[in-house]
Amino acid sequence: MSKSQPVVASGPPAKLSNGRVVSYALGDVANNLAFQMTSMFLMVYMTDIAGIPAALAGTIYAVTKVWAGVADLIAGNTVDKANTRWGRLRPWIMWGSAPLAIALVLLFSGTALGIGRGTTEIFVYVLLVDCLFQLCYSFVNIPYGSLSAAMTQDSVDRSRLSGARSIASAVTGVALSAVISPQFQGIGKLMDADPVGVQTKFMVTCAALGALAIVFYLICFANTREVVPRSPGKVKLSNTLAMVAKNKPLLTLCLGAFFLLGAMFTMNAVAMYYARSVVGGAQFFTFLMLAQTVGTIAAASVVPTITVKLGKPKGYVIFAFIAVLGYVLVALVPQNGLAVAVIAWLVFGVGSGGTNALMFAMQADTVDYGEWKTGTRSEGGSYSILSMVRKMGQGLGGFVGGAVIAAFGYNGKAAEQSAQAVEGLRVATGWVPAGLGVIAALIIWFYPLTAAKHKEIVGELNERRLARTAPEVAAATRSAGVPQGDRPVVTFFEQYGVGADPVARKVAERLGVPYVGQLLSSEQLEEAEKALVGASEETAVTRFLRGISGGGTSDADLAADAADLQADRFLAQENSRTVMEMATGGGVLLGRNATFVLQGHPKALHVRLIAPVDTRIQRAAELYGISPEVARARQQREDRVRADMSERLYSWNPNDDSYYDVIVNMAHYSVDETVEMILKAYQVRYGH
Repeated sequence: MSKSQPVVASGPPAKLSNGRVVSYALGDVANNLAFQMTSMFLMVYMTDIAGIPAALAGTIYAVTKVWAGVADLIAGNTVDKANTRWGRLRPWIMWGSAPLAIALVLLFSGTALGIGRGTTEIFVYVLLVDCLFQLCYSFVNIPYGSLSAAMTQDSVDRSRLSGARSIASAVTGVALSAVISPQFQGIGKLMDADPVGVQTKFMVTCAALGALAIVFYLICFANTREVVPRSPGKVKLSNTLAMVAKNKPLLTLCLGAFFLLGAMFTMNAVAMYYARSVVGGAQFFTFLMLAQTVGTIAAASVVPTITVKLGKPKGYVIFAFIAVLGYVLVALVPQNGLAVAVIAWLVFGVGSGGTNALMFAMQADTVDYGEWKTGTRSEGGSYSILSMVRKMGQGLGGFVGGAVIAAFGYNGKAAEQSAQAVEGLRVATGWVPAGLGVIAALIIWFYPLTAAKHKEIVGELNERRLARTAPEVAAATRSAGVPQGDRPVVTFFEQYGVGADPVARKVAERLGVPYVGQLLSSEQLEEAEKALVGASEETAVTRFLRGISGGGTSDADLAADAADLQADRFLAQENSRTVMEMATGGGVLLGRNATFVLQGHPKALHVRLIAPVDTRIQRAAELYGISPEVARARQQREDRVRADMSERLYSWNPNDDSYYDVIVNMAHYSVDETVEMILKAYQVRYGH
């Protein structure tokens, strides 16, 4: 055996600065100043200030939400064609910020501008301006949601961006409710006393919110950068529609989403009325929003565990029935029962947060199914379909909410509502959403894509992709003069602290092939987490960020998830190509998912090194000159993060022993003994 070959040095791209992460999150603050203003307060503005009857207000909600789904498709097809010196996504944030802010102000200013002398006039005005608002919002929100995947290919950084965006969304919703909801207390008397003053106040308030949104959008535009190249090619709409038609899991998920969002937005559309007439005051709406946010965060933290133990569909059904329980509690809250209402909204938050998180996770699985079934992979197209159906569900909710409270005699001009009207609020906020939630749960109960079937599909898809990549790599390496043939290849996957690096280096030296180390070192993973939470250990804040980054509920989350899926697929393809090129002339590779990528290599031996946790911590402390406390924190972090990255990029579990030819417990063997065992195993198998 010859002398050792050079170690191949490589490293990850530069990490995103905290300034870029915060600037990106401010874009979602701006998004939610506009979106949540309309979703929480437009219905009550229409009935109590603009004087539109509740049934007609619900009709506006239904029409404009369906139009919003169409607007998303228009925007998605348009923004991708941009090619400017600022990139293809960021310019739309700059160009669209002012029109969106203006549309928001106009939406809440019709009566202040003198429009509304008749019901028909104000009805048509709000309908048309809301359609304009939804179009402007799509042209800002779609590129914003896709921006995170264009800013970085690093999965840790993308989690930072997603977590920051989720925090921004939650904080903005609670803050906005605290500012706006008290203005609706006693609105009937205020309108009788000074209607012009009330109307002008709302116009000025929205003007201030619009101006603030423009500032945040421009900060986002100025301080973010698109550094990831656009993926080549684009799936035709006809191919996407053909894939959707044969994608039974996606169609089932969309049908469930329609009723799930219908339930949520029936409640959402009339929640302000409920807070004022049942809980005891419009100002208490903020407490309800805060309770819902806490529940959503709590759900996000347990979704991964439930997914592993029960599977996504069963988890979805469980959370859907938790949401139904929340709706029932809402319906039963006693008059002026703030404490009970807070508990009810907390339970609802757990249910809605869990179902939304699992809906997006199941959506990713349906993309795999569509590619497997038809050969067409369209993350963006699939997410556009789901987004459109979600908005149709939102429209259903607004329409049903308005119709129900109108049927029970709600009067937007009355200083106090009748007992019958208050009962209608309970029905619209509790009993009707509970019924729609049960329908959604029953639909997902029959979701056809099991975890076992999805695993089988992913395995077959990976084999197809690797089969397509291998001939390209072989041709490229031949033209570059890279030695071909039966040179030895050994892959390693280690548990943190076992000391794989010295073992792998010696194996490479003895075999006379290059050694390729980990792409991400322990220090780099630690620094990334420090940048995220300002601590070297996984704290409650870290777990919170990891949880909510995968549990988004907004339209921006939909667009970001689609972009992230595309980026992950591209990153996996590039990593596979790189690993194959490294292995062409023989090599020893540590990490990089090489065990999975090279599982079909005719001369590869796959090795896993393990040891008990306490042994690994003690060994890491000795090897790297660190304290046992730091070693334990790194062990917990790396065992999780490296497995998570493998699952995210390739949907394989590196802790599954069936992928390995040799497994060595290094608690019982020295480095030299381990090296000899690996070389002996290679010689027995391949004759080297």
